[in-house]
Amino acid sequence: LLIFCCCVFFAEYWKQWYQRRVRGIVYSYFGILEFFSDYLLFWIPFYSLIKCAFLLWMVNYNGASLIYTRFIRPFLAEKEAQIDEIVDQVEDVADQIDDFVQHDKDA
Repeated sequence: LLIFCCCVFFAEYWKQWYQRRVRGIVYSYFGILEFFSDYLLFWIPFYSLIKCAFLLWMVNYNGASLIYTRFIRPFLAEKEAQIDEIVDQVEDVADQIDDFVQHDKDA
């Protein structure tokens, strides 16, 4: 019984962790999209009310998970190789900067 309770606890813990992660990703994309389109969306009547309803739907009705699984995850999976390549390039540049800074400290 104790092992079953522990398994249920950890399953619920990881489920909640995953849902928070998905919400964070979707909120980030929504924030970026809103930042760049705010001047156009501002003129839509009841935009604030629509935005509030959308955010409530994402939180209360698991809409964030739906958006993530249907739109964001397939997009990221499609672009995974390009993202990895960019991350490798950034790591190389960061290593070069670190070597340069370390060389200046030694001199």
